[in-house]
Amino acid sequence: MDLEAIVVPALFFGSVFGFPLLRRQMIHRHELEREALRRGFLPARVTQEHPALPAPLPHAGAGDDAPTLALRLPEPHRLFALALLCRLEDTPPPAEERSRTMLSQIRLEYLPETLRAYLHLTPAGREQLRAQGRDPEGLLREQLERLNEGLDDLLRHDHAAADRLLTQGHFLRDRFGAPHGELLRSR
Repeated sequence: MDLEAIVVPALFFGSVFGFPLLRRQMIHRHELEREALRRGFLPARVTQEHPALPAPLPHAGAGDDAPTLALRLPEPHRLFALALLCRLEDTPPPAEERSRTMLSQIRLEYLPETLRAYLHLTPAGREQLRAQGRDPEGLLREQLERLNEGLDDLLRHDHAAADRLLTQGHFLRDRFGAPHGELLRSR
């Protein structure tokens, strides 16, 4: 089997399935950048020479500023934070009150505070962290990964949705008198 027989189909399927995901991410990123420009949080032209604006925000803590803060991060962290924001926006609200509260806290408190802490880090603060053997970018990546893992755990443990499906199955079995396995076999 030659290499071309493997590479060509892999590239074809990668482009077919990967392009919509990449397109969605880029559309969302451009929308966030336009919103930040409209609000005046970014200069009129953002270039690769200046991928992040480390100066503190003029009115930190005002409203929902996680997308604006994420746009100010350096590039590898910016994409991770924006992807996390997309996951938080696309996640259907969990059935359990505790899970809904935690999802809201991640979105409106924990993520913005993490981004704000990094962006407000002064050069002296960076040097102090480096003197302690800690990399500021590594700390940010670690905290973003921890938030992402927390979201995974939150979604993995949403028992109420499974309970609703089981309850509905019990109701249908009781209502129509079909034994447990016959509901599945009749389809």
